[in-house]
Amino acid sequence: MSFPRRTPEGRPAFTLIELLVVIAIIAVLIALLLPAVQSAREAARRAQCTNNLKQIGLALHNYESSNTAFPPGGESTNFNVTPAASQFVDGGWSTLARILPYMEAGTAFNALNFNLAEYNDATGQNFTGATQVVAVFLCPSSTRSPDGGRDGPEPATWDGGLSAAMGGNGYGYNDYGPTVYVDISPLGVGGLGATLATPYRDKTTRANGMLKQGLTRIAEITDGTSNTIAIAEDAGRDPRYLSPYTEGYYNNVITRQAAMAVTNPFDPGPAGGYTPYRRYWRWAEPDEGYGVSGVPNNKYRPDHELSDWPVAPFVAQGNNAGNNDEIASFHPGGANVLFGDGSVRFLKDSVNPVTLRGLVTPNGGEVISSDQY
Repeated sequence: MSFPRRTPEGRPAFTLIELLVVIAIIAVLIALLLPAVQSAREAARRAQCTNNLKQIGLALHNYESSNTAFPPGGESTNFNVTPAASQFVDGGWSTLARILPYMEAGTAFNALNFNLAEYNDATGQNFTGATQVVAVFLCPSSTRSPDGGRDGPEPATWDGGLSAAMGGNGYGYNDYGPTVYVDISPLGVGGLGATLATPYRDKTTRANGMLKQGLTRIAEITDGTSNTIAIAEDAGRDPRYLSPYTEGYYNNVITRQAAMAVTNPFDPGPAGGYTPYRRYWRWAEPDEGYGVSGVPNNKYRPDHELSDWPVAPFVAQGNNAGNNDEIASFHPGGANVLFGDGSVRFLKDSVNPVTLRGLVTPNGGEVISSDQY
């Protein structure tokens, strides 16, 4: 018969080996529990992201009820040139800015003057409104650090040199955008504009998305609103992103707002000096609408315009690498998308690119079942 060891005071005690065994067991339990905790946290963040998109969908339908049509997507397509090209003919405002009064974001909306041509008008009248943080436009899973998130997420209005130039304020971010066109080949083969990141792209097959030029009426969505994507995640876009389009670009000709060639004190640019390029990642910017050229979450980097990718002459500015103007999220396995009927579904990374094309087009005539994505 054995008895516990006793200290000189007569109290039982653990041996060093026993203590090490207990510590090892605790470490194993923590290692087993940590993935479960992280998974639970991500599930909660994904649910919040889904809720954000549902609120945006409700606002879109409230807008449609008031105006008998959905709002324009900001960016749209000029089909009078070959190949078809992007244009900005619906004013200097995004879809998200237009639906603000329908989603309890009256503070930001009331601070904006839509009679001005641009959200970043040089008079500064829209600066207060456009720098508001709209929580519904931010996915809780995303990070948007200049170094890819390695030092943690930046503030929701971090804007490079602009934040310092404007007293710490920058334009508000967004993690969502209308899928305004698709140029994935309907044959599933590469063509004009195909890259390693978008191997099935063919610019000659470009087609409108649901939110296109002008107003879109429900009757135009002949594939059915439940089968057509309206808005999708494009989360964590680097604040150094520059669009390939300048703010003077209009329908293939740089004619609009020639005054933008001079310094705009309310948009000095990420380096402190004025840069007249559009910024995808601002919620008020019309270029937050984007085309779909590849499957979700392609893994190519870098995903901002300051570096070449992968080698010259392929530059990351506007080349659809990573989340640079493509469907992308920080959720494992896919991204959340909002359909035209207001429903939100999870689009898998493994979706067939031809199926994805059919989901973006509102009147392509494709028959797609939910188990295909």
